[in-house]
Amino acid sequence: MKFDVIIPCGGSGSRTGLQYNKLFADIGGAKVIEKTISAFCRDDVQKIILPCSDGDRAAFGEIAKNFDKEIILVCGGDTRGKSVTNALAHVTAEYVAIHDGARPFVSKAVIDDAFSSALAHGAAVACIPVADSLRKKTADGSEAVDRSEYFAVQTPQVFRTQEIARAYALADEDGFSATDDAAVYERYFKKVAISRGEPANTKITTFEDVCRCAPRGFRVGSGWDTHALAEGRKLVLGGVLIPHVKGLVGHSDADVLVHAVMDAVLGALGRRDIGKLFPDTDPAYAGADSMKLLSVVVGLMNEDGYALNNLSAVVMAQKPKLSPYIPTMQKNLAAAFGADESAINVAATTTEKLGMTGREEGISAFCYCSLSKKRPAV
Repeated sequence: MKFDVIIPCGGSGSRTGLQYNKLFADIGGAKVIEKTISAFCRDDVQKIILPCSDGDRAAFGEIAKNFDKEIILVCGGDTRGKSVTNALAHVTAEYVAIHDGARPFVSKAVIDDAFSSALAHGAAVACIPVADSLRKKTADGSEAVDRSEYFAVQTPQVFRTQEIARAYALADEDGFSATDDAAVYERYFKKVAISRGEPANTKITTFEDVCRCAPRGFRVGSGWDTHALAEGRKLVLGGVLIPHVKGLVGHSDADVLVHAVMDAVLGALGRRDIGKLFPDTDPAYAGADSMKLLSVVVGLMNEDGYALNNLSAVVMAQKPKLSPYIPTMQKNLAAAFGADESAINVAATTTEKLGMTGREEGISAFCYCSLSKKRPAV
């Protein structure tokens, strides 16, 4: 048995607060509607019909090209019922499933049970038992309700095509409207069988739903840098000019702390290091302010859609004593990332006069950072 599937896409999703159709929101590397369509790209689905607004038609058309399934775009109505009615005119299968475009996590098991239940009973609606206790409002207060008799309605909802089409035609004549297709069907035909639903088959309605459904890609990076000390050079760490008899040697200002921070961020992004980004063979970076170079790296981070969670850095130097300057270093780094100062930690340590740093031949810095994918813009 082949089924046709209607996925209403005509709404604007205004309750999300997004400035675009919520079905275009990215939830973990794919748009909401892409995940929803993917769930119905099955052998027992003949075609998918998307009723959508004129303004979104081109965008849905581009998305449809990515699927090896017949997808028909039709004009959406100003109500869900009208959108479904317009789509029903293009249904040729004996049975049709109607599924919310904003339920992208519907599982194969839920679809399987909805299809088989509809074949057995003529119509089926995916539902889940109500988990919370229920109360009914009364004139003098409220009273407990037996929740075992109640279910929360989901989709897909599956019907004989001729029957649901007739039900919607009669509803249009009567001026009857409902929040779901099963309510329209049972008004003019018969009771609808309950098929399997799942808590994960949630509907994206608010901005919080979008954020919750979009896995915030978590990245971690590490960076290390070392520069030699020499007389006649300025000592700059974390964008702070520190009085000292020696300074760090490098093509730029040799701010070893900022260099370690940049490499940590670039590593988290999966990009090449600062030697590739700002080569010491390029005269443009001779004596460059490393804080300005950091702004370029932060720009790349923003471009890739990530934000800083936190960073932790350690500067290894025998001399000078750095603790008086650390608060300013942290403030400078926080400003560069547009982050709260609490997200930035800089520590300083000696190496107990051991090694290169202990002999005051150079200074090293190490940094860890974590990034997260930004939430969708509103």
